Amino acid sequence: MALSAAAIADAAVEPSAAEAAEETVAAEETVTAEDAVAAEEIAASEEAPASEETVALSMEEETVALSAVEMAGADESEPTTVISAESEPTVALPRPRVSPESKVTLPAGRDYSPAPEPTIALPIPPRPAPQPTSESTVALPSVPAQRSAPTVAPPPSEPTIALPVAPGAPVVVPPQAKPLSRRRLLWAIPAVAGTALVGGTIAALAGRGEPEAAKTPNLVVSEPAPSQPPVPAPTAPRPTTPVMKFPVHTLTDFRKVVPGDPFPADAIALTIDDGPHPVWTPKILRLLEKHDVPALFCMIGNQVRGHEPTARDVAADGHRIANHTWSHPIDLAELPAHKALKEIHRAQDKIYSTTGYAPSLFRAPGGAWSKGLSESVSQSGVIPMDWSADPRDWALPGVAHITNRLLAAQPGQILLCHDGGGDRSQTLASLKTVIPALQARGLKFVALM
Repeated sequence: MALSAAAIADAAVEPSAAEAAEETVAAEETVTAEDAVAAEEIAASEEAPASEETVALSMEEETVALSAVEMAGADESEPTTVISAESEPTVALPRPRVSPESKVTLPAGRDYSPAPEPTIALPIPPRPAPQPTSESTVALPSVPAQRSAPTVAPPPSEPTIALPVAPGAPVVVPPQAKPLSRRRLLWAIPAVAGTALVGGTIAALAGRGEPEAAKTPNLVVSEPAPSQPPVPAPTAPRPTTPVMKFPVHTLTDFRKVVPGDPFPADAIALTIDDGPHPVWTPKILRLLEKHDVPALFCMIGNQVRGHEPTARDVAADGHRIANHTWSHPIDLAELPAHKALKEIHRAQDKIYSTTGYAPSLFRAPGGAWSKGLSESVSQSGVIPMDWSADPRDWALPGVAHITNRLLAAQPGQILLCHDGGGDRSQTLASLKTVIPALQARGLKFVALM
């Protein structure tokens, strides 16, 4: 029977069954001998650490390397189990030892303890040696001494006499103080609070006698500033002159009731009534300023009302102001005293509240005086005053008439003119001539003060 070349080759390669059995027995003997050698090496490794070694197990086609450490647990006398295969390599492993506790043997050359954590060594400061002292003291910060309240020394106690106890008399033992309990403490707190409240009330009542300047208000209320300057409160005229039965007519009479330096021998005074007027008063003011002439303006109270700026201009220019009643009643001398004084006081208040000047002179409307009126006026604190020369300009007699009457003035006289009550163009035109003419004669206009 003819065989192919491939079959012959396979037959040559494959061993026979008998040869395979012999090789298996030879392999087992080889493994057994090698196990004995490995046991001796493991025993030697326990005495001296050495690097890991491997044992070569021979097989048919491949070898498996086992470390000596892994074979350390095997015993020489332990039986082994052989796993074989026809064409696959076989490995003889020792039978695992059955023990209640399993142990794992690690190589002796390696250190498996956990690495210690890094630490930092700090020097311990030396403790100061205690100094021996007689008494241990503690230094405390100094506290400022508080101001102690004034104390009142108790009165000296009265002398007492000790008397012997009569025989048979009962001995009185004072009761012992009860211990302070929580309930008594709770009852004592309201009593202490009530005592403090009563003491505070007494102190507050006692402080009422202190001056107001020493007390500090708890609340300060600020009021808004007024948009206009405050109006000065009017002051009633004070009696500074003796009771006068007749009014003043000349400068000599005036100086008798008003103390001051005597007037010059060539002095005269100019008085202007019934203003202020919004048209004529400013024009007369400019004329007087031009010739440097002082004058006395006798103002009516109801004329000041509504013409306050003009009245203030008169005071600002340095002229004197007199009281000429509130409503200019011609029959003032016939009115009851209380009504006449009401006219004076009302005008006085208005003039003062407008100009800040309190008149000290009073002129009756139309020169209507009486003994009773002059006395009432002087008792109220203002000086009753009249005139010496009257051109009757209030009746509009004409510029020539007014001028001639004024040019006839003599030293020491008080002249009368008007800036209110109607058209005063004749008065203004006459004064433009009279003032420079009288000055040219050597007469000097003076202020009544």
